[in-house]
Amino acid sequence: MRFKEKKAIHPMYFISFFLPLIIMIAIFAVRGIYPFGDNVYLRSDMYHQYCPFFSELWDKIRNGGSLFYSWEIGLGSNFSALYGYYLSSPLNWFVGFFPHSFIIELMNIIILIKLALASTTFTYYIAKRFNVRNITVSIFGMFYALSGFTAAFSWNLMWFDCMLLLPLVLLGLESLIKEDKGLMYSITLGLTILSNYYIAIMVCISVVFYFFVLLVTMPVPEKKTVYLQKIGYFTIFSLLAGAMSAVILLPELYALGLTASSDISFPKTLTQYFSVVTVLNRQLANTEVCIGLEHLPNIYCGVSVFLLYPLYIFNRKISAREKIAKSVLLFVFIFAFSFNIPNFIWHGFHYPNSLPARQSFVYIFILLTMCFDAYKDMKDYSTSQLAKAFGLFLIYLLWLDHSGGDNDPEYGILFVNAFFMLLYVIVALLYQKDKLKIHFIVFLLFCVSCIECTMNMEETSYSTTGRSAYFKDYDSVKTLTTELSESDDSFYRIAKAFGYRSKNDAAWHNFNSASTFSSTAYAGVTELFGRLGLEHSMNAYADHGATPLVYSMFDIKYILSNKELTDTTTLELVGTADDEYLYHAKYTLPLGYMVIPTINDDWNYKNSNPFSVQNDFVQENTGISSLFTTIDFNNNDKGGITIDVEKDEHVYVYIGNKSVKTAKVTIDESNENFAGINHGRIIDLGWQTAGTLIKIADKDGEEALNAYVYTMNADKFIEAYNILNTQGLDVTAYSDTTISGTIHVNEAGILMLSIPYDPSWTLKVNGVKTEITEIAEALIGVELEPGDYTIELSFTPRGFKPGIMITFTSVVILFIIYCFYRKEAGKKFLPFTKAKGIPDNSSESTAKAATDNSSSISDTNAVANDNSVADNNAVTDNGSAAGNDVSPDDTSSDITDKKI
Repeated sequence: MRFKEKKAIHPMYFISFFLPLIIMIAIFAVRGIYPFGDNVYLRSDMYHQYCPFFSELWDKIRNGGSLFYSWEIGLGSNFSALYGYYLSSPLNWFVGFFPHSFIIELMNIIILIKLALASTTFTYYIAKRFNVRNITVSIFGMFYALSGFTAAFSWNLMWFDCMLLLPLVLLGLESLIKEDKGLMYSITLGLTILSNYYIAIMVCISVVFYFFVLLVTMPVPEKKTVYLQKIGYFTIFSLLAGAMSAVILLPELYALGLTASSDISFPKTLTQYFSVVTVLNRQLANTEVCIGLEHLPNIYCGVSVFLLYPLYIFNRKISAREKIAKSVLLFVFIFAFSFNIPNFIWHGFHYPNSLPARQSFVYIFILLTMCFDAYKDMKDYSTSQLAKAFGLFLIYLLWLDHSGGDNDPEYGILFVNAFFMLLYVIVALLYQKDKLKIHFIVFLLFCVSCIECTMNMEETSYSTTGRSAYFKDYDSVKTLTTELSESDDSFYRIAKAFGYRSKNDAAWHNFNSASTFSSTAYAGVTELFGRLGLEHSMNAYADHGATPLVYSMFDIKYILSNKELTDTTTLELVGTADDEYLYHAKYTLPLGYMVIPTINDDWNYKNSNPFSVQNDFVQENTGISSLFTTIDFNNNDKGGITIDVEKDEHVYVYIGNKSVKTAKVTIDESNENFAGINHGRIIDLGWQTAGTLIKIADKDGEEALNAYVYTMNADKFIEAYNILNTQGLDVTAYSDTTISGTIHVNEAGILMLSIPYDPSWTLKVNGVKTEITEIAEALIGVELEPGDYTIELSFTPRGFKPGIMITFTSVVILFIIYCFYRKEAGKKFLPFTKAKGIPDNSSESTAKAATDNSSSISDTNAVANDNSVADNNAVTDNGSAAGNDVSPDDTSSDITDKKI
């Protein structure tokens, strides 16, 4: 039996994979990132969000939890929506194979792998698009993978699936245009959307622009209907890609309707952020990355682009039509970076909340491909053309040095860029003049490029945090919560009053909570928490600032703290571990309890005073008035206040001025700062004795506080608790997606459940599906008359069932298309079978395959066989690359080893 010989993988792919990997490992070592030290790479949202969410995914994989819902994120969260936004990359599932203690390291490894794969896929694109096979292609892959986009945003590891798939998407799109074959395009675009639908929005918009560039630059057909045919194929295969991702996309779209993202306000006027020159400045090496609200793009991808782009324009082998079309496309991106309306559209009809120009990796891809188109013909440029390109760059740097613009780079940055540009010009001249052996020139080019790329990454990216600090309380909290779960099997939530690292600590430690920071946070709950005096923002809410009533309302039965709490009336200490304390909130209501039937009309939950909101809730539902009462205080000259405590009491303060970010509190001689004041949280100053002097001021200025100072009557609170608890839901069983319980109702009203309102919930009363009532535009409720009831809730994300059907249908259609492609190629319709009459492997075909294989495999001498960057014959008479007519799947012997 004869077997087909497999062609060896070209070394350029190995180099393109390992080059950025080695650079990143070196940077990790320099920064002391574990295992090279005690630091970890957990920047910004990776610290606050992604690491806890990975922990939640780890917990679900290890314990067989549902991907539909989670009680460990906020009061409860649609986990399928969160999964689609943060976790849907297939690589993330490897987290389940490792201990929890290695989650951070696994995230760092995933980042490195994705960057290495991005370099490889870019190299693959270049090899197929330009019909070249030489190791210097991997340099362009390296600059794509380690660009300014990566330096700024590599901690957003869920974005990089789209970055590594983009070259394959556009390669597939080119195949669709040239050969009317859209399978690769549709599948890779579908995978892009599945991996991260948000960045995929930017990819899809970019794909539309690129499609029209390809239409403009394709050979003019005899019949104009060919254009309509191409548009038709593009539309069909794009829709199939979207349909393939429907299982993720549809539930996500429904879920986003309940978040702050659903509030879309299209800008009315066109506003420019900065000039085109400022955009060009962002391409210089060592330029500080922008992750704030300045809108500045991070588009560095090598100093050599300033040399290669002018050469691209000078290149006569590239048609004027292609130069114009692709240059216009670059300008479209620059325009979108610089102006508000295109920026708004390109980010999915939203302004990004910091992290600007998230589509910049597409711009980098297009620019680098144009630069490679110039690079491959390096032998053909005159010394004069090189001098002109170099001179233009020097003039640009000199102009920057004297222009005095706000966003202009420092002199040191200009010098570094001029130095590297000079090195590139020298290498180019040495190559053109045949002054050195080609191997040495290749070595020089790699050295200069790698040094530049490493320098930029080391200088502009990868801030770290302490690994030990992040894990400091993990073991002690785990000990307390594990012991608690063994002694209390009821449904409850846990708050972290002091010592929390983020609003997602519950997901990190894997216990039920009432806090979250997530782009999929329920907007209604966020608003309600703010009205109650709890910390909140556009996409976050937390129990920070909670009073005993708030803990009780939301079934927060236990409280963790890294310091002792002073409230002995409503709290009791039930456990300690190292420096962590666990308290039981003795008067906590169950998950559901009865409230008045007119709760939405009578409860004034939109009052700007959170103490009034809490007072009104108690009075309307129990008849008890004035749970919270005011404490007198004096205003100071510089905006602060002074409280002279006249009797032993618990003191709460709410600062109405949202310009105050941090409050400085002095109690007698002790000072403490309370952050997050601008996010509307109540300050709990604890139990204070008579005669205590309290001073509160704006830590960062002299803003007037607009303060509310209150105390709570503990006896009234306990009385209110007893009234509400008489008609509470007894939870008999629960899981990630279900709640079952019984309740005896004495008086008609609404059973209010401290579960975020979501139409994805199905509620049954005594086995009969019943309409859900939305309470305070945030929570779930159901109307009940007097009697005994069994309550059942189950959660299935809206859109999941039709989504999975659409996904399945699209996969079937794509499979059928694949089978037809096989038939056209002379193969049997179904895969894994052989067409009749086709020999298994004749000696002639075997010999040809061996010949092809030997001719396509590069060895160390292959680079030196020709002193041209690329075979000039690879370009047709009309100036378009011959590789344009080669199928992305073409592995014929026509693809030869091109030299440096």
